[in-house]
Amino acid sequence: MIKQSLFKVISCALLIFFTSCVKDLDFDQAQNFEISPTFVASLAYTKLEQTTFVSPTGTEITRITDTSNFFVFENSVTDDLVKIDVDFEIDNPFNRRFTVDFRFLDGGGTETFRLRQVAVPENTLNYKYKEEIDLSVNNSILNSKRIEVILELLPSSDGSIININERKVFTFKSAGTFYFKIN
Repeated sequence: MIKQSLFKVISCALLIFFTSCVKDLDFDQAQNFEISPTFVASLAYTKLEQTTFVSPTGTEITRITDTSNFFVFENSVTDDLVKIDVDFEIDNPFNRRFTVDFRFLDGGGTETFRLRQVAVPENTLNYKYKEEIDLSVNNSILNSKRIEVILELLPSSDGSIININERKVFTFKSAGTFYFKIN
């Protein structure tokens, strides 16, 4: 029994030895190696109820600004970053139009990059907008430390204000898809 098992092992080893191929290795091909990973991160997210847009005295609040820290560019991996796609998804249940300004700021509050202003139509759910940032022409964005979102409520055509007793929620979501090319 042991002789038969030993014979099988030796036979397999000889079979592999005599039938395997040997090819010269090209170690230079590692120099041409390139990978293109992507990374998706939430940038800004907010939910604003109808009461957010009307002051206690009954006047409409037409401009809301939110600034948050942004740490994505704080390491050397940005050397391999080639582009960023910024995606917005907005729910506007109000019978009013809004504009959204989205800016990247450095540590001192100076603008490093601004996306195109987005006009959000009234009574629109699941509104989507996408903008691509090519870093070969917009590399100043790499100095960004903060993100600022400015939401502006446009005047109504009939002079009315938002009804604080009618529950509605304006939702703003944004995400960045970061594309890398690593050699």
